[in-house]
Amino acid sequence: MKKIDIHAHAIPSDPTMDRYVSIMDRHEVSAALVHGIPEERRDNPDVLRAVKAHPGRLFGSVHVDLRDPREECVEAVKRYAGEGFRSIKLFPNLGFDPNDEQFEPFWQVVEDLALLCFSHCGWITNGGTWARRRLSSLTATPFHFELPARRFPGIRFIFGHFGGGASYLETVTLISRLPNAFADTCPGWGRWVFEQRMPGLSGLDFRHVLFGTDNAGEEYSEYEKWWTETFLSMGRTEEDLRFYFYENAASLLGIHV
Repeated sequence: MKKIDIHAHAIPSDPTMDRYVSIMDRHEVSAALVHGIPEERRDNPDVLRAVKAHPGRLFGSVHVDLRDPREECVEAVKRYAGEGFRSIKLFPNLGFDPNDEQFEPFWQVVEDLALLCFSHCGWITNGGTWARRRLSSLTATPFHFELPARRFPGIRFIFGHFGGGASYLETVTLISRLPNAFADTCPGWGRWVFEQRMPGLSGLDFRHVLFGTDNAGEEYSEYEKWWTETFLSMGRTEEDLRFYFYENAASLLGIHV
């Protein structure tokens, strides 16, 4: 089945992601949205390099830290939108609240540029890059995007990792009520909530649920098999699977279905 990965990242050892795109080819992954992240070796220029090398296959998402001065944030968004990026990427765990009124001029720019907003949501690991850093999940849950989503309906908001484990019901609520709210099922919480058959999942509108992997690589086909079996066992249809794996993301990215 054709797939679009809505949650991918640049790869330092594969600067233009040539090898990764060849993996995508072997597993029927038509495209991927590649996000910048707050990490020195995998920042926005790396994403730009990969996107330029694979137009129509890799789409860019510029990481923005809303703790930075507003002018810097707006400049970054405008610059990368000018390079053809389709999305911004946020990481509220760094210590900002996307719901804060001070960010409304920023959201207006994002809406004017017709960009998506993809945010990491939920908990993060306490090791590696993140060890001992002052990071929190308190402002990284979907309800912190409710007001921006209502105030700026032209922005499509995507909650990574299905909004987090403890806050997944916020995701269920918002993607059921707001036409511009979506979520991916990226591991670990994005998969965990379905493994556990958590309450509220049975009534999901699958036009708001997206396939995302955090770079599954050669495991793409295994992911497809697991999600297909899981969703069919929950009573979902083949049409739901097409929405989930491909059509929803194609619509968001402006790809001809």
